[in-house]
Amino acid sequence: MATPNHPLEAFEAAIRAAGGASALARALGLTPGVVTQWRKAGRVPAERVRAISQATGVPPEALRPDLYPAGAAQPGFAEVQLPLVQQAEALGLDAEAIAERALREAVGREKARRWAEENKAAIEAWTRYFEENDTPLAEFRQF
Repeated sequence: MATPNHPLEAFEAAIRAAGGASALARALGLTPGVVTQWRKAGRVPAERVRAISQATGVPPEALRPDLYPAGAAQPGFAEVQLPLVQQAEALGLDAEAIAERALREAVGREKARRWAEENKAAIEAWTRYFEENDTPLAEFRQF
């Protein structure tokens, strides 16, 4: 994909690459009205540049050259999230604790999903066994 010369051109290219403004909004978990607001403003919010780039293939430096100068080292996760962290702190929220909790939960869910996938055959085999046979020692159960 050729890099557009102007940030607004880049944003329009991102919209086209996503399949339209509604499709881009869905990919970002937003309403189409938000994308329309960005279009009218002529600029993508800093905290959305990476997500748009990942969803569409339009490079971050094309969407926001003020934040991602060509040839400069790309900011990491912490730098990209700084505006959101500042908003959280202004609201009296502990962004670090929230991020840690969210990461722990996400890692836990992913581990559980992978365990279930890795053990799917064994779980299905035991389920079939109990459906075809009675529960072992069922006559001794007290409940």
